[in-house]
Amino acid sequence: MNDPDAHIRSAAFSAMEKLVRYQPDGLVRWDAIHQGFQVGSERIHFANRARGIFKPRQMSAALSIKTVVPRAGRPTWYSDQGLASSKLDALTGLWHYDLARGGLDDHTNRALQTAMWRGAPLIYFIGVQEKTYQPVFPVWVEAFDPEAGHVLLAAADIGDNRLSSVAAARSNLPLSVETSWTLRTTRVRNHQAWFSTRTKAAYRWRCAFSGLPVRQLLVGAHIVPDAEGGPASVRNGICMTTLHHMAFDSNLIGVDPDFRIHVSPSLRDQKDGTLLANIKDLAGQRIRLPDNPVDKPDSNLLEQRFNQFEMSIR
Repeated sequence: MNDPDAHIRSAAFSAMEKLVRYQPDGLVRWDAIHQGFQVGSERIHFANRARGIFKPRQMSAALSIKTVVPRAGRPTWYSDQGLASSKLDALTGLWHYDLARGGLDDHTNRALQTAMWRGAPLIYFIGVQEKTYQPVFPVWVEAFDPEAGHVLLAAADIGDNRLSSVAAARSNLPLSVETSWTLRTTRVRNHQAWFSTRTKAAYRWRCAFSGLPVRQLLVGAHIVPDAEGGPASVRNGICMTTLHHMAFDSNLIGVDPDFRIHVSPSLRDQKDGTLLANIKDLAGQRIRLPDNPVDKPDSNLLEQRFNQFEMSIR
């Protein structure tokens, strides 16, 4: 379905990209979000302080969703408040976001449902501390369940097209072998897209090796690959550029359990300009770590992967 709000969404994403890129920690404070963005002669808000689901008056469907970290001593009203409490849906690999109370009688829930019908992308402002947010975008609403009081969200990663709808997973039809395989594949893709997005968010959208903040060049890379049983957990992930990812996967660079970077002798012996020199200069440095200790790489997973690196250079 066509989105009549597409030009506003495009302007919002462009403005948010610029805003995030120039934040040293990749986070955005509410004061900056509240300033909004410009479309023609109008100033449009990104989000609303009081409501989690936001539809600007200039739009016909929701633009953003938001979770908050309550002030100290204040109660938590929704199960998805706070980054660590996000809930994975076991069937689809998608993530829960709680609707406003009131079901379809609430106008913000209806605005979010309209965005889902149109396949329109949203900005997800995830509260990481009081009045401070990690913007994750684009995300889409893939399933809308007013009776359960939540929606399921999909995220896209670099190189992926829109993730397939999971409507079939919610039907009562018996699943054929082919359909089961499709749903299983979709679940894994959804889960991995969220893993990558969540990992990059934990590192404030900066490469752990170089500090580069260009989102289009970043991936959330597994420490222990999924094929080897590595969990789709942030603690099994490191944010890095596509170049560092290729070097890491090829055991040209490694990271030990103390977060120190190692460079393989085969790479150290090569001489080919500034870019290669920059990678070689990483030897002995430590990777940049997430601010939140619970997101730091698991030392056991690093040791498992680093053993492979050491075996490859013998």
